[in-house]
Formats: sequence, structure tokens, C-alpha cells
Amino acid sequence: MSKKRTVWLIIILIGLCTLIGISYAIWRLTLSQTGNNRIATGCLNLELIKEENLINLQNAYPMYDEEGKTLTPYSFTITNTCDMFASYMVQLEMTETSTLPIEYIRAMINNEAIENLNEYEESTDYVNTDTTEARILARGSLGNGDSEDYTLRLWIDSDVDQTTTDAIGKTLSAKITITASPSTYSPIDYGFTTLHDAILANEYQVTELQTAIDKINQKQEPDFTQTAPIIEWQENSTTSSGTLSYTMPRVEDVGSDLDYASNLTESNVRVGFATSYRFDAEEGKYYLENMIYQDPTTIDFSSQNYYICNAGTNVTSANRLSPYNNTNCTTIYQISGYTGSASATVSGSDGTSYPATRYSFTRSRTYNQTELESDKSDKGLYTVEDDYGTSYYYRGSVKNNYVYFAGFYWRIIRINGNGTIRMICDGTVAHPNGESSTDRQAGTSQFNQTYTDNMYVGYMYTNGEVHGLETSSVIKQANDNFYTSNLASYESYIDTNAGFCGDRSTLNLEPRVGTGTVTTFSKGYMRVSTSTPSLICEDVNDLYTTPSSSKGNKVLTYPIGLITADEVMLSGNSGGFFNGTYSYQKSTLNSYLTTGNNFWTLTPVGGYNTFGITYWNALVFNMTSSNKIDDNSTNHSYGLRPVINIRSDVTVSGNGTMQNPYYRFAN
Repeated sequence: MSKKRTVWLIIILIGLCTLIGISYAIWRLTLSQTGNNRIATGCLNLELIKEENLINLQNAYPMYDEEGKTLTPYSFTITNTCDMFASYMVQLEMTETSTLPIEYIRAMINNEAIENLNEYEESTDYVNTDTTEARILARGSLGNGDSEDYTLRLWIDSDVDQTTTDAIGKTLSAKITITASPSTYSPIDYGFTTLHDAILANEYQVTELQTAIDKINQKQEPDFTQTAPIIEWQENSTTSSGTLSYTMPRVEDVGSDLDYASNLTESNVRVGFATSYRFDAEEGKYYLENMIYQDPTTIDFSSQNYYICNAGTNVTSANRLSPYNNTNCTTIYQISGYTGSASATVSGSDGTSYPATRYSFTRSRTYNQTELESDKSDKGLYTVEDDYGTSYYYRGSVKNNYVYFAGFYWRIIRINGNGTIRMICDGTVAHPNGESSTDRQAGTSQFNQTYTDNMYVGYMYTNGEVHGLETSSVIKQANDNFYTSNLASYESYIDTNAGFCGDRSTLNLEPRVGTGTVTTFSKGYMRVSTSTPSLICEDVNDLYTTPSSSKGNKVLTYPIGLITADEVMLSGNSGGFFNGTYSYQKSTLNSYLTTGNNFWTLTPVGGYNTFGITYWNALVFNMTSSNKIDDNSTNHSYGLRPVINIRSDVTVSGNGTMQNPYYRFAN
């Protein structure tokens, strides 16, 4: 940038700040809610909670949309406590004391497009008797026990200035109102008979499909560094009593000539204590500080507070004792005393027992964390580009993406860019979001039988080739068996064109290659660590497709695959490093993907020599039982959750809810 251009930029910024300062001095606008929110439900009983966050903007001034989006929202939740399906309408009603024209107020409901209040659909169905005009903010439907969460942000349009005389000194007085009645909306009733159209129309319960498409396209882009719902963590502590026992290697084995004790040092066989701790509300974890490792008989536990985390003994694959003392946990304990020790044993994988010592302590207080859903509004259909065009994907705690097909319940992941519908198997009965059940997977499978070479991260692989396709992985064979056993007779409904991306593209850091035992990290690893999901498959050999497909490697015998780590991030699980490990990423426990079990994705991590241990580790991303993205060796047995694509033109009935899923496919 030239010096001349820099000077002009400074002048412009100063001028802008001056204008805002003048505007703020002129505006003495008060935007406030008067009275309580109102609910008119007929025969239904809906609950509105979090009414303490009143709509209240004091001394507001014009601001740009980017600033308005960061305002603390008015948050509320609607819950259907009746025993029938309900349709509802949320509107903002302006009262007779309101004097500010609504065309000067910008509004953002949930993560929808920002509009001036007067651009929202007008309503003449008032709930309050003192209402002068009303605008519809949202419509929806709820089954019994279901709830819907909303956030509302309001601010003055940045185009308003001191010359807007009919806005100066005025007040906007408004309140949220909700009306509800037995639900009658079904996409099929309005002619949306294909699954593709029903999904889009049902997002806003519209009668014109283009209306839904336009509204989805106008949504704000999600923040993929955050979960959906956005999660906060709160520290809790309770008094407790009881004994804590930790089995550690024997102190007397340190320095001996015993082969199993050759890794031991005098400090690491002692249980670790801390005199202080730190709680991280971002991660929901406790960090022990000022650690000591010493004989517990020499510690006066009454002199000050001592805290402890997990401790214990592992036996390595080389049959050596390997002690551990964690200094960060989701639960810690305050220790009030030492009660003694006893001889114990630990066992290796081959069944061999090794001598150890069990230490026992008295706990006086337990510290743990509670997961809080602070913002549930980031929910519904969003758009992103994939290999075929514009994809519409579900994000957040959605409850209208159920499908019943081929004797199984499925959850819709997204509409692919070619219009087909991608969905993941969710069991033989319908499960609510967050429910733990082994029924929600088709058994378990290793990704591959071994992990000693980078090639084993491939859904298919070839010895010595980065993107090889010669041999089917163990999990691909299990997936194929699921297809032949359960889906072969339904193949007329299943799309054979859209592929499944197992991206083995590697980072451009030599000599990081995708085969052998040279340290390798995939680009999928980088996308997860930086919270930047993508549905574009970089290498054609990693886009697994059938021979009839127009794209990809065309090597699949059956059109079935797995979910990708990118699709998991899009669904509402955040990526990013937390203390250098994936296992401590933030989770969202009521995601539609949560099963309470570990299950595999299709996305490789790479391979490296793990923590200096003398064996290689080929790693693939998986979802943990607590709904976090993790990486694990390919020889682990985790859940198999088949993913298929349904043709865009199949016809359905239902409305996508757990009580009334999309079903009865027909050609």
C-alpha cells in the first residue's frame, strides 16, 4: 500500500468515527419489552422459558450488521407439553406506546438472514389487545416433549443518521407472542412429494419451494470453531466421602534389573498431588498445578488442600510397566487423608501379572463440570459446495431429518449437490437426539486388521501406493455385507452416482508420504485441526463411486460408504486443537449423530510413531461415545454406521419427525 493511500484511509476512518460519535449523541432511543410475553395456544400448552432476558436496548445507536450479529441476544425456548403434534407461530407485536418506525430496526432471528423488521411477513392475528402491528419471526411444529430454541437480536440500521428526523428520540416497545394449534402441515399436502423437495419445503413449512431455498441460501455462515448448540462449561463441586484407590508400580522395583520395570523412575511411580488447580470453562477441564510426587506417608494432608486426578499403571506391548499421572481431567478430587497401601497386581494383554501397590486415600470434595447449551439457535439446513454442486446439510440439534427405509431408521446428513439425499443408519427403532444405544449402529468393525503402514488408512488400499485401490478394508467388507443383507432388494431407490470421500491427500511437507512408515498427516487432519470442513474431494482416487458414476474412482461394488469427519463438523461438532489432542475437543451431546458409542468416519488422519513407542500407528478419525472427534489406530473395533444416498425423485409421505418420519418410498 502506498503512503498516499494510507493517509487517505486514516482520514476516512477518523471521519467515520466522528459520524458515529455524533449519531450516538443524537440517539437517545429506548427499545424495551413491556409486560410479559404472551402465549395463545388453544387446546395446547406451550412453555416459554428464559423470560428474564427482556428485550431492552438503552441509548442504542446505528450500527453495521457485523456488529449487530455480536450483540447478546434475547433467548427463549418453546416446549410442547401437550400430547399432540403442534404447529406454532412466533411474532413480534409492537404496542400502542411504540413510536419508532420499524423500518429503522434490523432483526436477526437465530442464524437467519438479517432484515429490517418491516421486511418480515406482516400478521394481523394479534395476541395482545394493545398491539398496533405485528411481524412473523418464525413458524414451526413440535411433537410432544419437543422444544425449539430461538435467539433474537435487534439494532438500529446503520443507514439511519441525524437527518432521519422521524427516528430521533423515539421508542420501540414490543413483545414476543406465540400462537399454536394442532399441526396440519405436511410437505406432501402441498405437492412436495419427492424426498428432495419435502426436505427443503419442511425447513420453513412453506407452500412455495423457492421461498425455502431462498431463505436457506440467505442464512449466515456458521462458526465451525463452535459447536451447535454452542457449549459452555460450568464448574461444580460437592462434598463427598469415601476411598480413592490408585494402583501404581512398586517403588522397590525402580532401579532393579527386572525387565518389566526398566521404564520406571522413582518420581513417576509416586501418585501425583497438586496444591492448586485451574478450571478451563472453554474446555470443561481441570488442570492440576504445583504438582508433587512423593511418599504419601510424608504428606500432612491437614496442612493445606491437595488435589488429585487419574493415576494408575499400564502394561505396554513390550510387557513393561508404564505408570501414568494425569494432570488434567474432567473430574478431580480433594484429598483429606491417606489410609494405607496394599500389595496388588496388574495384568498385561497376554494375561501375565506384575506386582504393584494399591494406595488408598480419603476424599473430601469432588469437582466436576456441567455442559451447558448456551445457544441452540444454530440449527437447520445450510449450504456448502460439494463435488456435484450446492449441498444442503443439516446442522445442530435437528429433529426433522428422520427417514424409515428398508427396515431401519436413518438420519439425513445432507442433500448432495446432484440432488440425491445422503443419510446415516440410526437403528431399527427411532431414537431421540442424544440417546445412547448400540442399536444405532450395525455392529462393530475394525477399520483394518493392522495399523503398521500408512496405507491402512484407506477404505481401499494398495501396498506402496498413496491412493491405491487394490484391496478392500475390513470396514468396507463389513459395509458391503450390510448392503447385501439388508439393502439389495431396495437398490432401485438407492443412488449410484454420488460418491464417498476418503481423502488421503497429504500435506505438502516432504518427505510426508501416504505409504510406509514415514510420518504422514492428511489434509483431512488439517481441516479438522483448523475447523475448516470441506465437501470437495481433492483426489479422484479417494472419491469412492460405483462404475456407473460420472465421477470418482468407480471401484465400489455396492453404493455404500461412511460419514466423513468434514460432515461431522458441518453437523455441529467443532474441530480444532485442544491441548494438542483431539480427544478434548468440545462436544455437543444432543447432536443427531450422537449414539453413546465410538464409530468410524471415512477420513484418514495419517500415520506416525506414537509417543516414541516402537510401533507404527495408522490413524483414522472416529466419533467418540461423548460425541467428540478423535483419532485412533485402524485396528480398533468401533461402530459401523452405513451411509447411503437415496435418489432425488423417490416419493415419500411423512414430515421427517421421529413420530412421523419420511417413509413409504415409491418410484
